[in-house]
Amino acid sequence: MRVAGWRALALVLCAALPGLPALAAPQFDLTVGLEPAQGSLSARALIALPAHEAIDLRLDARHRVTSMQLDGGALRASTEGGLQRIRIAAAKQPRQLELRWAIRADAPDATASHRDTLTAFAPQIGEAGSFLPAGGAWYPLPFDDAGPLLHRYRLTVDLPAEQRALAPGDRLVDTLRDGRRTVRFDMAQDSEGADLMAGPWVEAERSVRSIDGRPLTLATLFHPDIADQADGYLDAAAGHLARIEQTLGAYPYSRFTIASSPTPTGFGMAGLTYLGIDVLRLPFIRHTSLPHEILHNWWGNGVYLALAGGNWSEGLTTFMADYALREAQGDDGARAMRLDWLRGLSALSPAAHGSLAGFGGRTHDASQAIGYHKAALVFLMLRDTLGATAFDSALRDFWQTYRHRRAGWQDLRAAFERASGRDLGRYFALWVDGGGLAAPSITNAVAGPDRLTVTLQQPTPHYPLAVPLHVRIAGETRVERVALHGAQTQVSVPLTAGCAELALDPDFRLARRLAPGEAPPVLREATLDDALGLTVLPGDERLATAARTLTAQWLDRTPTIVDAAQAPGRASRMVIGSFAAMDGWLARHRLPARDRDGEVVAWALRAPAGGTLALVAARDADALAKATRALPHYGQQGWVTLAGGRAATRGQWPAATVWTKTCVR
Repeated sequence: MRVAGWRALALVLCAALPGLPALAAPQFDLTVGLEPAQGSLSARALIALPAHEAIDLRLDARHRVTSMQLDGGALRASTEGGLQRIRIAAAKQPRQLELRWAIRADAPDATASHRDTLTAFAPQIGEAGSFLPAGGAWYPLPFDDAGPLLHRYRLTVDLPAEQRALAPGDRLVDTLRDGRRTVRFDMAQDSEGADLMAGPWVEAERSVRSIDGRPLTLATLFHPDIADQADGYLDAAAGHLARIEQTLGAYPYSRFTIASSPTPTGFGMAGLTYLGIDVLRLPFIRHTSLPHEILHNWWGNGVYLALAGGNWSEGLTTFMADYALREAQGDDGARAMRLDWLRGLSALSPAAHGSLAGFGGRTHDASQAIGYHKAALVFLMLRDTLGATAFDSALRDFWQTYRHRRAGWQDLRAAFERASGRDLGRYFALWVDGGGLAAPSITNAVAGPDRLTVTLQQPTPHYPLAVPLHVRIAGETRVERVALHGAQTQVSVPLTAGCAELALDPDFRLARRLAPGEAPPVLREATLDDALGLTVLPGDERLATAARTLTAQWLDRTPTIVDAAQAPGRASRMVIGSFAAMDGWLARHRLPARDRDGEVVAWALRAPAGGTLALVAARDADALAKATRALPHYGQQGWVTLAGGRAATRGQWPAATVWTKTCVR
C-alpha cells in the first residue's frame, strides 16, 4: 500500500477549494544529521518559493525549531492541531525560507502489529531502523488554500557509516569518510514528499534495461539476517517490472529498491517499497506484495491521488497486480480470488459499505474490502464490458496524461470514455459514488417447446449489469451475457432438450452480494460482521486472557459478549476455548466435531440457523498467545492449524456451483 499520511493531514486541516490556481512546485534543499543510537535528528531546510499565492508550511509541533528566516528576516510560527504553521503571504517574486530544527523520537516497536503501522506517522529513530514518513510532517510540508502542494527536493543525509539511508528519488551520492556516511537524493519530478528511512542494511544491486532502453537499477537494502534473500527478490522484481512495462509503458524512475523494516510495514513510495523483515521472509511475498508495490510506481506514486473524491489507486493496483498474476496462473486461481473478495464484501453490514469515492486508505479489514477488493471488481466489470483493448488503451492514455500530476475517479472515467466511445456516467455514479453491492437473482424460468425464457431482477439501486447467465442443456453449457440495467429483464435462449439448468454468475465476475449458502464459510465472514458476538469458553483464565488479546488484534470493533449456553443463531459469532472446552461446546449445540488437530485450530462453520461461526481451539494459553500475530492473516481460509505460532496447514471448504433446473411441463 502507499504511504498516505499527507492525505490525513490535508483532510484534518484543509477543506479543498476548487478553482484556485496551482502554484509552481516549491524546491526543498534538506540537510539531515541522523543519530540512530541517540534517537535524534538535526535538520536544515532551504526552501525556494516561486512567485506564489499565500502558502502554509506545516511542521510537527513536537519538533524544536532553532531558527527560521524568510529572505534573511526572522519569522514566527503559530501552533494549531498539533502542527507548527508558518504562514507566508502571497508574493510576486521568488522568496527563500531557511529553517533549522531538531527531532527526538523513539525507536521502532518490534512488537507492533501490522494494523498499528497503518496509522503510525510519528518519526521512529533507532539502530534497528528509522522511519520518518512525509505525512508525519517531519519536515515543513507546503500547503496552499486547496491542500498539500506537490514539491521537489534534494535531501542530504549524514549518518553513522554502519547505517544506510533511503528516500524516494535518484541517489546521487553514497560516500564514506571518517566513520560517517553521506547519502544524497534528488527528486526532480513533482512529488508528494520525502519519506526518509535508514537501517543497518546490506545492499545488493542489479542493472536492467527499461522498455525504452534506459538503464535501471534494482536494489535490496536488507537487514543482515535476510541478506541471503536478495537474489530471489531482484530476480522477481525484474520479471514483474518487465511485465508491467509491457502493459503501461516505461518505468517512471531510475531505481527500484526493496528495503526491510524492523516493524511489519507494507508501504510503497516512489521508487521503493518498505516491508517488514518477517514479511520479506515469507516465500510468497515476492510473488504477491512485491508486484503490487512495483505497480504503485504508476498508480499512486506516479499518478498522484486527487485531493478529494477517493483513492482509486489501491483498487486499480490490486486488479492489475494481485489479480493479474492469478489470471496468468489459470482460471481456477482467479475465480478463487474473486470469490474471496465477494465473501468479505458480503460479510459487511450495509452501514459498513461506504462508497469508493469515500475511501481514502486502508485502516482496517473492512476498508480493505471496499477500497481494494470492491474497486478491483469494478475495474474487472468495466474490462468485461468495454473489452480488454479499449480498457488497456484507456489506462495508457490516463498514465501519459497524468504522470506526476493529481487525478481522480472522474479523470479515469474520462479516459475510459475516450477509449470506448461510451458514456459511463451512470456506471461511475452507481459503482464509485454510491455504496453497496448488486443483488441480481433469477426469479422465473419457463421452458417452452423450443425456447427457455428466464426473468432476472434486482432491487434498487439498479446497477448497470452484464449478468453472466450459464445455461446447461444436455450436458453442454453456454454463457449468455444479459444486460440488466433496471429492475427486471427477460432473456430467451433456444431449448434443444426437455430440461435446462441455470446458474447466475457462477464464476463470481460481478460485485454482488452472495446468496445464502452460495459459498462455504471462511473465517473473515464472521470477523468482518459488525454484529459479531464473542464467546470465550470458561475453564482456563490464562487462556481467556490470551483470547481477549487475540480478539483485540484481530477485530476492528469490540464484539458483543455472548454466553456459552446460548445456541448459535443467525448472527455471526466467534468462539474461543481449549480443545476440551470447544469439543464440549460443539457437542452440546449438536454441531460437527472438530476434525483437525494442532497446537491451535481455527475454522469457519455455518450454524444451522444461518450464522457464520469462527471457532478457535487451543492446546493451552501459551499456544494461543504464540498464534495471536499470525491468525488474523488467515481470515480468507476456511480452516487453519498452527504450531509454534506459524501456520502448519490451511485450506478452504469445497464449493460447488448451485444449478436451478427447469423442464418443459
